Amino acid sequence: MGTLIELASDFEDEKMSSLNRSALQSQFAYLLMLAYRTQYSILTELDFNFASGKTRPDLAIMPKRRANWLADEIIVQDVPLTTIEILSPEQSLNSLTDRIYKKHFPAGVKSVWLVVPTVQTVSILLPDRQQLNFSSGIVADPITGIQLNLNEIFEG
Repeated sequence: MGTLIELASDFEDEKMSSLNRSALQSQFAYLLMLAYRTQYSILTELDFNFASGKTRPDLAIMPKRRANWLADEIIVQDVPLTTIEILSPEQSLNSLTDRIYKKHFPAGVKSVWLVVPTVQTVSILLPDRQQLNFSSGIVADPITGIQLNLNEIFEG
């Protein structure tokens, strides 16, 4: 088994953070917890080791689970229902969508929210390559039933 430093380096190519990206991640977590905390577990920056590869989505939405404070997990094997990926200023859209289609969907993730901060859009990607694009109004995930107001996501 590798050291924690070696494990962390497996995720280094994921993305670099930024002020706007961090603010959006916090906003998503807040809005999702406010409306869906009894139905889903909303987790940020969690490392997953899927059969299709290692990844660290900005947020993961999982069926509700209780925390076990005595036994923590460094790298999670369970597959989230939905992941949210926020495009970083240093990241290409192609590299991010490539990772989604090569790692998230083959592992069993049902939907991925792809957020592009500079143009304030959210696209919901589905495993069958269907894509729902939102630039105003309510972002609605047909898989989880989660709905968020785009204006509230980009509030600030």
